[in-house]
Amino acid sequence: MSEPSHDSSARGREVRVEIEPFQTEEDAAESLAGELTGLPGVRDRLPGGGLRLEEFRLLDRDGGEDARFRAVVHDADSYQSVQVLGRLGDLGRAEVSAVLYRPLPDAGEFERAVAAVRADPELGMVLRHDGAHVYRPMPPLADIQNPEGTAERVVTVGLRDPGAEIKHRIVGVRMRDLTVVHAPPGVTGPARHDCETTPGVDDCSDTPGHRAVRVRVLAGGTALWDLVVVRPRSSSGTNGSGAELRFVDYRGTRVLHRAHLPILNVEYGSEGAGIGCGPTYRDWQNQEACFTAEGSDPAGPGYRLCASAPATILDSGSDTGNFRGVAFHHDGSELRIVSELAAGWYRYISDWRLADDGVIRPRFGFAGVTNPCTCRLHSHHAYWRLDFDIAGSADDRVDEYSDPPVFGGPAWRTLQVETRRTRNPLRRRQWRVLNRSTGQGYHLVPGPHDGTADAYGAGDLWAVRYRGTELDDGQGFTTDPALSRARIDGFVTGEPIDGHDVVLWYGGHFRHDEHDPTPRPHIVGPDLYPIRLC
Repeated sequence: MSEPSHDSSARGREVRVEIEPFQTEEDAAESLAGELTGLPGVRDRLPGGGLRLEEFRLLDRDGGEDARFRAVVHDADSYQSVQVLGRLGDLGRAEVSAVLYRPLPDAGEFERAVAAVRADPELGMVLRHDGAHVYRPMPPLADIQNPEGTAERVVTVGLRDPGAEIKHRIVGVRMRDLTVVHAPPGVTGPARHDCETTPGVDDCSDTPGHRAVRVRVLAGGTALWDLVVVRPRSSSGTNGSGAELRFVDYRGTRVLHRAHLPILNVEYGSEGAGIGCGPTYRDWQNQEACFTAEGSDPAGPGYRLCASAPATILDSGSDTGNFRGVAFHHDGSELRIVSELAAGWYRYISDWRLADDGVIRPRFGFAGVTNPCTCRLHSHHAYWRLDFDIAGSADDRVDEYSDPPVFGGPAWRTLQVETRRTRNPLRRRQWRVLNRSTGQGYHLVPGPHDGTADAYGAGDLWAVRYRGTELDDGQGFTTDPALSRARIDGFVTGEPIDGHDVVLWYGGHFRHDEHDPTPRPHIVGPDLYPIRLC
Protein backbone atom coordinates (compact mmCIF):
# COMPACT_ATOMS: atom_id res chain seq x y z
CA MET A 1 0.00 0.00 0.00
CA SER A 2 1.29 3.46 -0.88
CA GLU A 3 1.64 6.04 1.84
CA PRO A 4 -1.25 8.54 2.21
CA SER A 5 -0.66 11.63 0.09
CA HIS A 6 -1.43 15.20 1.08
CA ASP A 7 -1.15 18.63 -0.46
CA SER A 8 1.47 21.24 0.44
CA SER A 9 0.11 24.15 -1.61
CA ALA A 10 -0.34 26.38 1.46
CA ARG A 11 3.38 26.43 2.10
CA GLY A 12 5.15 29.65 1.27
CA ARG A 13 2.06 31.77 1.84
CA GLU A 14 1.48 33.92 4.88
CA VAL A 15 -0.81 32.11 7.31
CA ARG A 16 -2.74 33.89 10.01
CA VAL A 17 -5.03 32.64 12.79
CA GLU A 18 -8.23 34.45 13.77
CA ILE A 19 -10.07 33.72 17.03
CA GLU A 20 -13.41 35.17 18.13
CA PRO A 21 -16.05 34.30 20.76
CA PHE A 22 -18.70 31.78 19.73
CA GLN A 23 -22.03 31.10 21.40
CA THR A 24 -22.91 27.42 21.49
CA GLU A 25 -26.41 25.99 21.75
CA GLU A 26 -25.57 24.95 25.30
CA ASP A 27 -24.88 28.61 26.17
CA ALA A 28 -28.40 29.56 25.15
CA ALA A 29 -30.04 26.49 26.63
CA GLU A 30 -28.38 26.80 30.03
CA SER A 31 -30.25 30.05 30.50
CA LEU A 32 -33.04 27.65 31.47
CA ALA A 33 -31.21 26.71 34.67
CA GLY A 34 -33.64 28.63 36.87
CA GLU A 35 -36.65 27.02 35.22
CA LEU A 36 -35.17 23.53 35.46
CA THR A 37 -34.31 23.80 39.17
CA GLY A 38 -37.80 25.17 39.80
CA LEU A 39 -39.73 22.37 38.12
CA PRO A 40 -42.25 20.75 40.52
CA GLY A 41 -40.81 17.29 39.87
CA VAL A 42 -37.35 18.58 40.82
CA ARG A 43 -38.52 20.43 43.92
CA ASP A 44 -40.50 17.39 45.11
CA ARG A 45 -37.34 15.29 45.15
CA LEU A 46 -34.81 17.98 46.11
CA PRO A 47 -36.32 20.30 48.71
CA GLY A 48 -32.99 21.81 49.78
CA GLY A 49 -31.86 25.34 49.13
CA GLY A 50 -28.57 24.52 47.40
CA LEU A 51 -29.86 23.34 44.02
CA ARG A 52 -27.45 23.71 41.11
CA LEU A 53 -27.53 22.68 37.46
CA GLU A 54 -24.48 20.41 37.17
CA GLU A 55 -24.84 19.01 33.66
CA PHE A 56 -26.74 19.99 30.54
CA ARG A 57 -26.55 18.16 27.22
CA LEU A 58 -28.52 18.54 23.99
CA LEU A 59 -29.34 15.14 22.54
CA ASP A 60 -30.31 16.30 19.04
CA ARG A 61 -27.77 17.59 16.54
CA ASP A 62 -29.91 20.31 14.98
CA GLY A 63 -31.13 22.04 18.15
CA GLY A 64 -34.24 24.18 17.98
CA GLU A 65 -37.24 24.34 20.30
CA ASP A 66 -38.05 20.68 19.77
CA ALA A 67 -34.54 19.50 20.68
CA ARG A 68 -34.26 16.88 23.41
CA PHE A 69 -32.01 17.53 26.38
CA ARG A 70 -30.65 15.79 29.45
CA ALA A 71 -29.84 17.74 32.61
CA VAL A 72 -28.63 16.84 36.11
CA VAL A 73 -29.66 18.98 39.07
CA HIS A 74 -27.77 18.46 42.34
CA ASP A 75 -28.75 19.43 45.89
CA ALA A 76 -25.64 20.08 47.97
CA ASP A 77 -27.68 20.10 51.20
CA SER A 78 -29.07 16.58 50.86
CA TYR A 79 -26.25 15.25 48.63
CA GLN A 80 -28.83 13.94 46.17
CA SER A 81 -29.41 14.50 42.46
CA VAL A 82 -32.06 14.12 39.78
CA GLN A 83 -31.96 13.68 36.04
CA VAL A 84 -34.27 15.78 33.87
CA LEU A 85 -35.16 14.54 30.35
CA GLY A 86 -37.30 16.68 28.09
CA ARG A 87 -37.57 19.04 25.14
CA LEU A 88 -36.49 22.67 25.17
CA GLY A 89 -39.90 23.97 24.10
CA ASP A 90 -41.96 21.88 26.53
CA LEU A 91 -40.30 21.89 29.96
CA GLY A 92 -43.60 21.20 31.71
CA ARG A 93 -43.61 17.64 30.34
CA ALA A 94 -40.02 16.87 31.28
CA GLU A 95 -39.39 13.57 33.06
CA VAL A 96 -37.61 13.78 36.43
CA SER A 97 -35.95 10.79 38.09
CA ALA A 98 -33.36 10.16 40.79
CA VAL A 99 -29.79 9.63 39.61
CA LEU A 100 -26.56 8.74 41.39
CA TYR A 101 -24.28 11.74 40.86
CA ARG A 102 -21.29 12.93 42.87
CA PRO A 103 -19.89 16.26 41.69
CA LEU A 104 -16.12 16.51 41.90
CA PRO A 105 -14.74 19.02 44.41
CA ASP A 106 -14.28 22.46 42.89
CA ALA A 107 -11.51 24.83 43.97
CA GLY A 108 -13.61 26.47 46.68
CA GLU A 109 -14.70 23.21 48.27
CA PHE A 110 -11.17 21.81 48.20
CA GLU A 111 -9.86 24.95 49.90
CA ARG A 112 -12.47 24.57 52.65
CA ALA A 113 -11.30 21.01 53.16
CA VAL A 114 -7.67 22.16 53.28
CA ALA A 115 -8.53 24.80 55.90
CA ALA A 116 -10.07 22.07 58.07
CA VAL A 117 -6.92 19.94 57.71
CA ARG A 118 -4.68 22.86 58.66
CA ALA A 119 -6.81 23.43 61.77
CA ASP A 120 -6.37 19.81 62.88
CA PRO A 121 -3.74 19.71 65.70
CA GLU A 122 -1.81 16.71 64.35
CA LEU A 123 -2.04 17.43 60.63
CA GLY A 124 -1.53 21.15 61.08
CA MET A 125 1.79 20.41 62.75
CA VAL A 126 2.82 18.23 59.77
CA LEU A 127 2.04 21.06 57.35
CA ARG A 128 4.27 23.43 59.32
CA HIS A 129 7.33 21.31 58.45
CA ASP A 130 9.73 22.76 55.93
CA GLY A 131 8.59 21.90 52.41
CA ALA A 132 5.34 20.23 53.48
CA HIS A 133 2.31 20.97 51.31
CA VAL A 134 -1.15 19.74 50.34
CA TYR A 135 -2.21 18.39 46.96
CA ARG A 136 -5.24 16.92 45.25
CA PRO A 137 -5.00 13.11 45.53
CA MET A 138 -6.79 10.16 44.01
CA PRO A 139 -9.54 9.37 44.65
CA PRO A 140 -11.00 12.90 45.00
CA LEU A 141 -13.81 11.64 47.22
CA ALA A 142 -13.99 8.99 49.96
CA ASP A 143 -17.68 9.10 50.81
CA ILE A 144 -18.94 7.21 53.88
CA GLN A 145 -22.14 5.19 53.59
CA ASN A 146 -24.56 5.59 56.48
CA PRO A 147 -26.52 2.55 57.78
CA GLU A 148 -29.79 3.90 56.33
CA GLY A 149 -28.29 4.11 52.84
CA THR A 150 -27.47 7.80 52.60
CA ALA A 151 -23.93 9.04 52.01
CA GLU A 152 -21.68 11.54 53.75
CA ARG A 153 -19.61 13.60 51.31
CA VAL A 154 -15.91 13.30 52.19
CA VAL A 155 -13.36 15.31 50.18
CA THR A 156 -9.83 13.89 50.22
CA VAL A 157 -6.68 15.95 50.79
CA GLY A 158 -3.13 14.72 50.14
CA LEU A 159 -0.29 15.77 52.46
CA ARG A 160 3.35 15.52 51.41
CA ASP A 161 6.16 15.98 53.91
CA PRO A 162 9.37 15.44 51.90
CA GLY A 163 11.70 15.50 54.91
CA ALA A 164 9.78 12.98 57.01
CA GLU A 165 9.82 9.19 57.07
CA ILE A 166 6.14 9.17 56.06
CA LYS A 167 6.17 11.29 52.92
CA HIS A 168 2.52 10.92 51.86
CA ARG A 169 -0.74 10.51 53.67
CA ILE A 170 -4.27 11.01 52.39
CA VAL A 171 -6.97 12.21 54.75
CA GLY A 172 -10.59 13.21 54.28
CA VAL A 173 -12.90 15.99 55.40
CA ARG A 174 -16.61 15.38 55.98
CA MET A 175 -18.02 18.47 54.34
CA ARG A 176 -21.26 18.57 56.30
CA ASP A 177 -19.44 19.72 59.43
CA LEU A 178 -15.75 19.89 58.31
CA THR A 179 -14.76 16.96 60.49
CA VAL A 180 -11.35 15.54 59.58
CA VAL A 181 -11.32 11.80 58.83
CA HIS A 182 -7.76 10.57 59.40
CA ALA A 183 -8.21 7.18 57.68
CA PRO A 184 -10.96 7.51 55.06
CA PRO A 185 -12.05 4.39 53.17
CA GLY A 186 -10.63 3.48 49.77
CA VAL A 187 -7.45 5.58 49.78
CA THR A 188 -3.75 4.74 49.69
CA GLY A 189 -2.23 4.21 53.12
CA PRO A 190 0.70 6.27 54.48
CA ALA A 191 3.67 6.00 52.09
CA ARG A 192 7.40 6.34 52.68
CA HIS A 193 8.28 6.89 49.02
CA ASP A 194 7.78 9.50 46.30
CA CYS A 195 6.59 8.78 42.76
CA GLU A 196 7.34 11.48 40.17
CA THR A 197 9.66 14.39 40.92
CA THR A 198 7.42 17.37 40.08
CA PRO A 199 5.65 18.91 43.10
CA GLY A 200 1.98 19.64 42.54
CA VAL A 201 1.53 23.41 42.41
CA ASP A 202 -1.02 24.40 39.72
CA ASP A 203 -0.97 27.98 40.98
CA CYS A 204 -1.91 30.25 38.05
CA SER A 205 -5.01 32.45 38.10
CA ASP A 206 -8.37 31.10 36.97
CA THR A 207 -10.50 33.67 35.17
CA PRO A 208 -13.87 32.71 33.65
CA GLY A 209 -14.28 33.25 29.94
CA HIS A 210 -16.30 32.14 26.95
CA ARG A 211 -17.40 28.54 26.64
CA ALA A 212 -16.20 28.36 23.02
CA VAL A 213 -14.44 30.28 20.24
CA ARG A 214 -14.48 30.18 16.47
CA VAL A 215 -11.02 29.64 14.96
CA ARG A 216 -10.00 30.23 11.37
CA VAL A 217 -6.65 29.50 9.75
CA LEU A 218 -6.24 31.67 6.66
CA ALA A 219 -3.62 31.44 3.92
CA GLY A 220 -3.98 34.52 1.75
CA GLY A 221 -7.68 34.61 0.89
CA THR A 222 -8.18 30.87 1.51
CA ALA A 223 -9.73 29.53 4.71
CA LEU A 224 -7.75 26.37 5.38
CA TRP A 225 -9.49 25.53 8.66
CA ASP A 226 -12.72 26.89 10.12
CA LEU A 227 -13.91 25.32 13.37
CA VAL A 228 -15.25 25.87 16.87
CA VAL A 229 -13.09 25.01 19.91
CA VAL A 230 -14.64 24.40 23.33
CA ARG A 231 -12.38 24.70 26.35
CA PRO A 232 -12.11 21.61 28.62
CA ARG A 233 -14.14 23.05 31.51
CA SER A 234 -17.10 23.47 29.13
CA SER A 235 -16.54 20.33 27.06
CA SER A 236 -19.25 17.73 26.55
CA GLY A 237 -19.66 14.42 28.31
CA THR A 238 -20.18 13.12 31.82
CA ASN A 239 -16.54 13.85 32.73
CA GLY A 240 -15.72 16.41 30.05
CA SER A 241 -13.63 15.58 26.99
CA GLY A 242 -10.58 17.86 26.92
CA ALA A 243 -10.21 20.52 24.26
CA GLU A 244 -13.18 19.77 22.01
CA LEU A 245 -13.50 20.51 18.29
CA ARG A 246 -16.87 21.12 16.64
CA PHE A 247 -18.09 21.95 13.13
CA VAL A 248 -14.66 21.36 11.58
CA ASP A 249 -14.33 22.51 7.96
CA TYR A 250 -11.24 22.05 5.81
CA ARG A 251 -11.07 24.26 2.70
CA GLY A 252 -14.82 24.85 2.89
CA THR A 253 -15.82 21.19 3.29
CA ARG A 254 -17.26 19.89 6.55
CA VAL A 255 -15.18 16.94 7.78
CA LEU A 256 -16.06 16.53 11.48
CA HIS A 257 -19.15 17.42 13.44
CA ARG A 258 -17.37 16.83 16.75
CA ALA A 259 -13.98 15.46 17.82
CA HIS A 260 -13.15 14.95 21.49
CA LEU A 261 -11.90 12.47 24.11
CA PRO A 262 -14.79 11.67 26.48
CA ILE A 263 -13.52 8.45 28.13
CA LEU A 264 -10.26 8.10 30.07
CA ASN A 265 -9.31 5.51 32.67
CA VAL A 266 -6.38 3.98 34.56
CA GLU A 267 -5.74 0.44 35.76
CA TYR A 268 -3.06 -0.52 38.31
CA GLY A 269 -1.30 -3.86 38.50
CA SER A 270 -1.39 -6.07 41.57
CA GLU A 271 1.53 -4.26 43.26
CA GLY A 272 -0.17 -0.87 43.12
CA ALA A 273 -3.62 -2.20 43.96
CA GLY A 274 -2.11 -4.03 46.95
CA ILE A 275 -1.15 -0.72 48.59
CA GLY A 276 -4.45 0.99 47.81
CA CYS A 277 -3.72 2.55 44.40
CA GLY A 278 -6.80 2.28 42.26
CA PRO A 279 -7.34 -0.53 41.53
CA THR A 280 -8.78 1.55 38.69
CA TYR A 281 -9.87 5.14 38.15
CA ARG A 282 -12.35 6.61 35.69
CA ASP A 283 -10.74 10.02 35.23
CA TRP A 284 -12.17 13.37 34.21
CA GLN A 285 -11.14 15.74 31.41
CA ASN A 286 -12.78 19.04 32.41
CA GLN A 287 -10.41 20.37 35.08
CA GLU A 288 -7.88 22.74 33.51
CA ALA A 289 -4.31 22.90 34.85
CA CYS A 290 -1.60 25.52 34.54
CA PHE A 291 0.98 25.55 31.77
CA THR A 292 3.12 28.17 30.05
CA ALA A 293 1.69 30.03 27.07
CA GLU A 294 3.01 33.41 25.93
CA GLY A 295 0.82 35.54 23.72
CA SER A 296 -2.43 37.49 23.56
CA ASP A 297 -6.05 36.62 24.37
CA PRO A 298 -8.04 37.88 21.36
CA ALA A 299 -11.30 36.28 22.55
CA GLY A 300 -10.86 37.00 26.25
CA PRO A 301 -9.60 34.83 29.14
CA GLY A 302 -9.04 31.15 28.54
CA TYR A 303 -8.01 31.29 24.85
CA ARG A 304 -4.46 32.37 24.04
CA LEU A 305 -2.86 32.88 20.62
CA CYS A 306 0.84 32.19 21.10
CA ALA A 307 3.87 33.53 19.26
CA SER A 308 5.91 30.49 20.37
CA ALA A 309 4.99 26.93 21.20
CA PRO A 310 3.24 26.49 24.56
CA ALA A 311 5.05 24.40 27.18
CA THR A 312 3.11 21.80 29.17
CA ILE A 313 4.44 19.65 32.02
CA LEU A 314 5.77 17.21 29.41
CA ASP A 315 7.93 20.01 27.98
CA SER A 316 8.96 21.92 31.11
CA GLY A 317 8.80 19.31 33.87
CA SER A 318 6.96 21.89 35.95
CA ASP A 319 3.42 22.13 37.34
CA THR A 320 3.55 25.92 37.34
CA GLY A 321 2.62 28.24 34.51
CA ASN A 322 0.96 31.49 33.55
CA PHE A 323 -2.19 30.23 31.84
CA ARG A 324 -5.04 27.76 32.00
CA GLY A 325 -7.41 27.15 29.13
CA VAL A 326 -6.66 26.49 25.44
CA ALA A 327 -3.52 27.75 23.69
CA PHE A 328 -3.14 28.07 19.91
CA HIS A 329 0.13 28.16 18.02
CA HIS A 330 0.80 28.01 14.27
CA ASP A 331 4.38 26.92 13.58
CA GLY A 332 4.36 27.63 9.84
CA SER A 333 2.86 24.29 8.82
CA GLU A 334 0.21 23.34 11.38
CA LEU A 335 -2.02 24.78 14.08
CA ARG A 336 -1.66 23.25 17.54
CA ILE A 337 -4.60 23.42 19.95
CA VAL A 338 -3.25 22.60 23.42
CA SER A 339 -4.61 22.34 26.93
CA GLU A 340 -3.31 20.75 30.13
CA LEU A 341 -5.73 18.87 32.37
CA ALA A 342 -5.62 17.77 36.00
CA ALA A 343 -7.27 14.74 37.61
CA GLY A 344 -5.95 14.35 41.14
CA TRP A 345 -2.19 13.82 40.83
CA TYR A 346 -2.40 13.06 37.10
CA ARG A 347 -1.68 15.65 34.43
CA TYR A 348 -2.96 15.06 30.91
CA ILE A 349 -2.22 16.92 27.68
CA SER A 350 -5.03 17.46 25.18
CA ASP A 351 -3.35 18.35 21.89
CA TRP A 352 -4.88 18.67 18.42
CA ARG A 353 -2.65 19.37 15.42
CA LEU A 354 -4.31 20.62 12.24
CA ALA A 355 -1.83 20.82 9.37
CA ASP A 356 -2.17 23.29 6.51
CA ASP A 357 -2.32 20.32 4.11
CA GLY A 358 -5.37 18.87 5.88
CA VAL A 359 -3.69 16.24 8.08
CA ILE A 360 -5.25 15.92 11.55
CA ARG A 361 -3.10 14.60 14.39
CA PRO A 362 -4.97 14.01 17.66
CA ARG A 363 -2.53 13.62 20.53
CA PHE A 364 -2.96 12.85 24.23
CA GLY A 365 -0.13 12.96 26.77
CA PHE A 366 0.32 11.48 30.24
CA ALA A 367 2.21 12.92 33.22
CA GLY A 368 1.89 13.35 36.97
CA VAL A 369 2.99 15.33 39.99
CA THR A 370 4.55 13.90 43.15
CA ASN A 371 2.36 11.15 44.64
CA PRO A 372 2.56 7.67 46.21
CA CYS A 373 1.21 5.58 43.32
CA THR A 374 2.34 6.27 39.75
CA CYS A 375 5.73 4.54 40.06
CA ARG A 376 3.73 1.32 40.35
CA LEU A 377 2.92 -0.43 37.07
CA HIS A 378 -0.27 0.98 35.56
CA SER A 379 -1.92 1.54 32.19
CA HIS A 380 -3.82 4.52 30.84
CA HIS A 381 -6.54 4.12 28.22
CA ALA A 382 -7.79 7.15 26.28
CA TYR A 383 -10.71 7.00 23.84
CA TRP A 384 -11.30 9.60 21.14
CA ARG A 385 -14.75 10.01 19.64
CA LEU A 386 -14.56 11.18 16.01
CA ASP A 387 -17.98 12.11 14.63
CA PHE A 388 -17.30 12.40 10.90
CA ASP A 389 -19.49 14.48 8.59
CA ILE A 390 -17.59 14.13 5.31
CA ALA A 391 -19.27 16.70 3.02
CA GLY A 392 -22.48 16.10 4.99
CA SER A 393 -23.57 13.52 7.53
CA ALA A 394 -25.77 11.04 5.70
CA ASP A 395 -23.75 9.03 3.18
CA ASP A 396 -20.47 7.84 4.70
CA ARG A 397 -18.80 4.45 4.81
CA VAL A 398 -15.92 2.91 6.77
CA ASP A 399 -13.26 0.76 5.10
CA GLU A 400 -10.68 -1.39 6.84
CA TYR A 401 -7.24 -2.27 5.48
CA SER A 402 -5.47 -5.52 6.38
CA ASP A 403 -2.23 -6.75 4.83
CA PRO A 404 -2.24 -9.70 4.52
CA PRO A 405 -6.05 -9.90 4.25
CA VAL A 406 -7.73 -12.09 6.83
CA PHE A 407 -9.57 -14.32 4.33
CA GLY A 408 -7.76 -13.46 1.10
CA GLY A 409 -9.18 -11.07 -1.45
CA PRO A 410 -8.66 -7.29 -1.46
CA ALA A 411 -6.80 -5.55 1.33
CA TRP A 412 -9.50 -2.89 1.68
CA ARG A 413 -12.95 -4.08 2.76
CA THR A 414 -16.03 -2.05 3.66
CA LEU A 415 -17.42 -2.56 7.16
CA GLN A 416 -21.13 -3.29 6.78
CA VAL A 417 -22.44 -3.16 10.35
CA GLU A 418 -21.43 -1.66 13.68
CA THR A 419 -18.35 -3.41 15.00
CA ARG A 420 -15.34 -3.36 17.30
CA ARG A 421 -11.93 -3.91 15.69
CA THR A 422 -8.40 -4.61 16.92
CA ARG A 423 -5.41 -2.63 15.70
CA ASN A 424 -3.40 -5.74 14.70
CA PRO A 425 -0.04 -4.24 13.63
CA LEU A 426 0.95 -7.58 12.06
CA ARG A 427 -1.66 -6.88 9.40
CA ARG A 428 -0.80 -3.16 9.18
CA ARG A 429 -4.44 -2.47 9.99
CA GLN A 430 -5.77 0.99 9.09
CA TRP A 431 -9.14 2.57 8.38
CA ARG A 432 -10.71 5.24 6.22
CA VAL A 433 -14.03 7.11 6.31
CA LEU A 434 -15.36 8.19 2.92
CA ASN A 435 -18.34 10.03 1.53
CA ARG A 436 -19.73 7.45 -0.88
CA SER A 437 -20.83 10.05 -3.43
CA THR A 438 -17.77 12.31 -3.58
CA GLY A 439 -14.98 9.93 -2.54
CA GLN A 440 -13.75 12.53 -0.05
CA GLY A 441 -12.70 11.44 3.40
CA TYR A 442 -9.95 10.66 5.88
CA HIS A 443 -7.48 7.80 6.17
CA LEU A 444 -6.72 6.89 9.80
CA VAL A 445 -3.24 5.49 10.46
CA PRO A 446 -2.58 4.24 14.04
CA GLY A 447 0.28 5.86 15.90
CA PRO A 448 3.41 3.77 16.56
CA HIS A 449 2.94 3.99 20.35
CA ASP A 450 -0.84 3.56 20.58
CA GLY A 451 -0.62 0.00 21.93
CA THR A 452 -3.19 -2.76 21.72
CA ALA A 453 -6.09 -3.20 24.12
CA ASP A 454 -5.90 -5.75 26.92
CA ALA A 455 -9.02 -7.07 28.67
CA TYR A 456 -9.49 -3.86 30.68
CA GLY A 457 -8.62 -1.66 27.68
CA ALA A 458 -11.79 -2.91 25.94
CA GLY A 459 -10.83 -2.31 22.30
CA ASP A 460 -8.85 -0.32 19.73
CA LEU A 461 -11.51 0.98 17.33
CA TRP A 462 -15.29 0.95 17.09
CA ALA A 463 -17.35 1.96 14.04
CA VAL A 464 -20.94 2.84 14.98
CA ARG A 465 -23.95 4.84 13.82
CA TYR A 466 -24.35 8.39 15.11
CA ARG A 467 -26.71 8.68 18.09
CA GLY A 468 -27.03 11.88 20.09
CA THR A 469 -27.26 9.93 23.36
CA GLU A 470 -23.85 8.28 22.86
CA LEU A 471 -21.37 11.08 23.54
CA ASP A 472 -19.93 8.77 26.22
CA ASP A 473 -20.98 5.72 28.23
CA GLY A 474 -22.45 7.78 31.09
CA GLN A 475 -20.00 6.65 33.78
CA GLY A 476 -18.74 9.24 36.24
CA PHE A 477 -15.70 8.94 38.48
CA THR A 478 -15.32 5.55 40.12
CA THR A 479 -12.61 3.17 41.31
CA ASP A 480 -14.68 0.03 40.65
CA PRO A 481 -13.03 -1.94 37.79
CA ALA A 482 -16.38 -3.22 36.53
CA LEU A 483 -17.69 0.33 36.20
CA SER A 484 -14.55 2.24 35.21
CA ARG A 485 -13.85 0.05 32.14
CA ALA A 486 -14.98 1.75 28.92
CA ARG A 487 -18.37 0.45 27.83
CA ILE A 488 -18.26 1.44 24.16
CA ASP A 489 -19.26 -2.12 23.23
CA GLY A 490 -22.76 -1.12 24.32
CA PHE A 491 -23.00 1.12 21.25
CA VAL A 492 -22.49 -1.85 18.91
CA THR A 493 -26.03 -3.05 18.17
CA GLY A 494 -25.60 -4.60 14.72
CA GLU A 495 -27.09 -1.64 12.85
CA PRO A 496 -25.81 -1.12 9.26
CA ILE A 497 -23.26 1.68 8.88
CA ASP A 498 -22.56 1.65 5.13
CA GLY A 499 -24.19 4.80 3.76
CA HIS A 500 -25.05 6.30 7.12
CA ASP A 501 -23.79 8.94 9.58
CA VAL A 502 -20.82 7.23 11.23
CA VAL A 503 -18.74 7.73 14.36
CA LEU A 504 -15.33 6.19 15.05
CA TRP A 505 -14.12 5.57 18.60
CA TYR A 506 -10.34 5.18 18.72
CA GLY A 507 -8.42 3.93 21.75
CA GLY A 508 -4.84 4.79 22.69
CA HIS A 509 -3.21 2.62 25.36
CA PHE A 510 -0.18 3.73 27.39
CA ARG A 511 1.56 1.32 29.76
CA HIS A 512 3.59 3.21 32.37
CA ASP A 513 6.37 0.95 33.65
CA GLU A 514 9.28 2.75 35.33
CA HIS A 515 11.35 -0.46 35.17
CA ASP A 516 10.99 -0.85 31.40
CA PRO A 517 14.51 -0.60 29.86
CA THR A 518 12.99 0.90 26.68
CA PRO A 519 10.23 3.21 27.94
CA ARG A 520 7.66 4.46 25.45
CA PRO A 521 6.92 8.14 24.82
CA HIS A 522 4.17 9.48 27.07
CA ILE A 523 2.01 10.50 24.08
CA VAL A 524 -0.44 8.50 21.97
CA GLY A 525 -2.56 9.31 18.94
CA PRO A 526 -3.20 8.45 15.28
CA ASP A 527 -2.68 10.44 12.08
CA LEU A 528 -5.63 11.25 9.81
CA TYR A 529 -4.75 11.98 6.18
CA PRO A 530 -7.20 13.80 3.88
CA ILE A 531 -8.54 12.10 0.76
CA ARG A 532 -9.64 14.35 -2.16
CA LEU A 533 -10.07 17.34 0.15
CA CYS A 534 -7.23 19.54 -1.15
